[in-house]
Amino acid sequence: MNTSCIIYTLNQSLLLMVQPPLWLNIAALTFIIVAAYFISRSKINALVHQKAEMERQLLERSELLSYSKLSEQRAREEAEEANRNKSQLLTRISHDIRTPMNTMMGMASLLNETTLNAEQQEYVSTIHYSGEKLLSQINDILMNDILEYSKVESGRDLELRDFDLRNNIEEVLDIFAAKAANSEIDLIYKIDKNVPVQIVGDNMRLGQILMNLIEFSFSMVKKGNIFVGVHLVETNADNQIKLEFEVKDSGNGLSASKLKSIAYELSPSNTSVDGNSATDVGLIIAKKLVSLMGGVIQVSSKEHEGTSFKFTVLTRKSLQSSRPQVSVDKTSLEGKKVLIVDDNDIFASVIAEDIVELGAGIVTETAKSGKHALEAIKQGNKYDLVLIDYQMPGINGIELGEEIKKLNNALPLVLMNKLGDENYRKHTGVFFSVINKPLKQQVLVESVVSGIKQKGGGAIDKNKQKLSTDFAKQYPLRILVAEDDAMNQKVVTRVLNKLGYEPYISVNGKDVLEVVSHNDYDVILMDVQMPEMDGLEATRMIRVCLSSQPVIIAMTANTLQGDRDECLRAGMDDYTSKPVRLEELMHVLEKWALKTKEKL
Repeated sequence: MNTSCIIYTLNQSLLLMVQPPLWLNIAALTFIIVAAYFISRSKINALVHQKAEMERQLLERSELLSYSKLSEQRAREEAEEANRNKSQLLTRISHDIRTPMNTMMGMASLLNETTLNAEQQEYVSTIHYSGEKLLSQINDILMNDILEYSKVESGRDLELRDFDLRNNIEEVLDIFAAKAANSEIDLIYKIDKNVPVQIVGDNMRLGQILMNLIEFSFSMVKKGNIFVGVHLVETNADNQIKLEFEVKDSGNGLSASKLKSIAYELSPSNTSVDGNSATDVGLIIAKKLVSLMGGVIQVSSKEHEGTSFKFTVLTRKSLQSSRPQVSVDKTSLEGKKVLIVDDNDIFASVIAEDIVELGAGIVTETAKSGKHALEAIKQGNKYDLVLIDYQMPGINGIELGEEIKKLNNALPLVLMNKLGDENYRKHTGVFFSVINKPLKQQVLVESVVSGIKQKGGGAIDKNKQKLSTDFAKQYPLRILVAEDDAMNQKVVTRVLNKLGYEPYISVNGKDVLEVVSHNDYDVILMDVQMPEMDGLEATRMIRVCLSSQPVIIAMTANTLQGDRDECLRAGMDDYTSKPVRLEELMHVLEKWALKTKEKL
């Protein structure tokens, strides 16, 4: 046997010896398969357990998130309920205090129409003065509450509604009226002619911003003026507009360090919410509210030149019409001349602009003192009406009025009086009209128009001839009074009786609907808060149900921010607050009697 054959035989033998038997291969393969199964099964079970654990954790987190959202919703609802309760409380405080005060001051006004000796006249004047002081203190307290309320409100969503911008500003200035009178500060406002007066926005928050800034201005000025201006910045095709507001005082201004500190607090880059003082807190709140309304706020100041705050807000022009304005017969005013006597140049210029905007070519002149006014009249200047400020250096407004009457008894005089001062009552027959500061634009315009028309009719004793039955003959109206308080019913009835009217009295809104469904009335003096059906709901029903629509005038003790706008939104035509002032009531009746006559 050769060598190669031997080697081949040995290799075959070795292969037979190394190769395992078949059964062993099968067993090994089975083991591998079983092991792989259990391993994969173990991994699947682990994944199943892991998935179950993840689902449990996810469910737990979902439940926690749902609980958290529910808790947050409950907390939000509780906060909203607390805020509503506070707002309702403020309104109720105002209403419940002003309602009995309406009776007291109304009766005092009626008493003042009777024959009184000097001592009795002094007592009545004291009642009036004390009543006005109490009302101003109520406004101050409510203003402070609103400031606190704004801290909560500053982080909430905006409430968009139609409102009258002029009303909004005048209501804010009214809050500071007594404070301004005591401090010899003039509160002035001017809305540019191109600014839409009826807008859509959050009137409450806008009022809060202005109140906070005006409050700061009072800390900066002891005597002078605080001016509020409104300018139109831009307007878009979809009625969206940007307005710029300015609150400027004539005080000593801020030091450089204080100005830098306040400017930093108001800058958009500063997210701090804590001020360094109570005053700073008011400014921080104003900043947050301005930001909420899509604007920015800035401050500028120079020592001895006053301080100015400017802020912008985004709003929309309302599609609703503005409140009714005084009806002006331009032919009767053509070429008329009005003299404005006031030592405050800014105040005089704003009044002059308001009068000139009446049109009809009215001409205005200004005199900085009583001395200058007398000189102008003595030189033969022909005036159709003179507006006189009460507080002036040298000769005051009442003294000036008496001197002018000696020169020209037929010249109508309008006194711009400080709130709560009754001295003019001692000088009967001097003034055609007395209007309180801060001036309301419509009251000013109506006094000017009526005064010019009155020229040549002789002096009028406005203090002792307010209540005359001739008033109803001149301005005939069928009047319905909706009032639930018995004492207020008595006051309003007596006043209207003395004016020559025989009003019908309803005690609530349901009674009003029953009465107007069978009888026609020209005017309804509608209280807002009444049992069974309030004045707002009754007004809405009348506007829907009646074919012949009466003039509805809100007569309410609710005087907080936005109450006037709420009445107008409900369908009322006008608004007068309680305590009812005789001049204001006569004024509004005269206005709507003339408008009713125009429709005939």
